[in-house]
Amino acid sequence: MKLKLSKRQITVVAVAAVAVVAVMMSRAGSDDDGAPEGIDAAAHQACTDFAAGYPKAKSKTARLALADKVTANSSKSENDLIRKRAAEMGASANDSNAEWKAAGDALTNACKSG
Repeated sequence: MKLKLSKRQITVVAVAAVAVVAVMMSRAGSDDDGAPEGIDAAAHQACTDFAAGYPKAKSKTARLALADKVTANSSKSENDLIRKRAAEMGASANDSNAEWKAAGDALTNACKSG
């Protein structure tokens, strides 16, 4: 049996996977108020990858690829705020340009405030 998926179906599956990862990361939880603990190596790599890839991520496919890369690194971080903002950015990768920009701005601010 051959399974043939359209680009739209692949995109929907990718977005769903990012959303599931985001929920899992948020449920991993911690006892603190979510304040940034500083930039550790994983958060720094996520922020660096995002800063380098954000201007080039014009299509939804490019956004999803960037989101996968950034959330893979941010999920290893101890910084709750950057993990949360990266997950939100990933969830918005397939949304409107305005939602993508808002999530990108939030992640950029989290990276700066570290």
